[in-house]
Amino acid sequence: MALLEVNQVKKSFGGLEVLKGVSLEIEAGKIIGLVGPNGSGKTTLFNLIFGLFMPNAGHIYFRQKRIEGFPPHQIYALGLAFAFQLPRLFLQLTVLDNLILAAREQVGVQLGGVLFCRRRWQRQEAALAEKAYQILELLEMTSLATNAAQELSGGQRKLLEIGRALMTDPVLVLLDEPAAGVNPVLGQKIYRNMKMLAQRGLSFLVIEHKLEMLFNFAHYIYVMDKGNLITSGEPQEVIRSPLFYSAYLGEEEESDVVCFGSAKY
Repeated sequence: MALLEVNQVKKSFGGLEVLKGVSLEIEAGKIIGLVGPNGSGKTTLFNLIFGLFMPNAGHIYFRQKRIEGFPPHQIYALGLAFAFQLPRLFLQLTVLDNLILAAREQVGVQLGGVLFCRRRWQRQEAALAEKAYQILELLEMTSLATNAAQELSGGQRKLLEIGRALMTDPVLVLLDEPAAGVNPVLGQKIYRNMKMLAQRGLSFLVIEHKLEMLFNFAHYIYVMDKGNLITSGEPQEVIRSPLFYSAYLGEEEESDVVCFGSAKY
C-alpha cells in the first residue's frame, strides 16, 4: 500500500488549467523526484498535497486517508511535513528555538499545560532540546545552535528548514528545491542526509532543478510538463526517455548527449 497516492488530480485557476489529471504514488523509505520545466505544475501539486489548495477533481490519499480538503495543520498532524523553497524561519530566534518550536503536540502551547502541567512541560522541553541537538548534529550545525537564524547563510537556512521538518517526526517530507541557491558541497550534504534518513524509513518527494544532484540519489522520478505527468521511472530510464528531453528542450528528438556534470547519459 502506497504511503501517498495522488489520483487524477486537476486544478484550475480561473480559465487556466494548471494540472490536467496527475497521478503518482510514493512508498515508504523512498526519495522520489518531481521534475519538469518552470510552469509545469510541480509547486501547485505540492500545494494541493499539503492542503494549501483544493483540487477541482481527483483524490489524494495519505496513510490510507483521503486528505483533499483537509487544512494544512491536520495533514501536518498525520505526519506530512513541507520544507518550503524559501525557508520560513523565526529570524530573531536562535537556531535551537526554531527547531523546538516546530515540534508537534507541545504541552506549553495551551495555557492549562503551563499552569497545571508544569513538570510535564519542563520534561518535554528538555526532551525536545535533546532531540533538536541530535538533528543539529545530523545536519552538522551544532556550533550554530545559539546563533540567531538571521545570521545563517542561505544554505544553512535551507538546512534549518529541513531540520524543522524533521522535528515533527514525519513519515513523508515535501522538499521544494532543497539545493537551490546552495553551493554544490552543501547540496551534496543535503542529499546524503536525505539518503541516510530514507534508509531509516522516511520518505521524500522532491522538486529539484539541479537534476544531476537529484538523479544521483533518487529512487524514482516523475516528469511533468504543461500540467501533465509525461513519463516516470528510475533515473536511468527517465534519462533515456525522449519525452524527458522534449519537456526541457522543446524537441521531439533526444539530444545526442546530455551531460550531468562529468557524467554523460
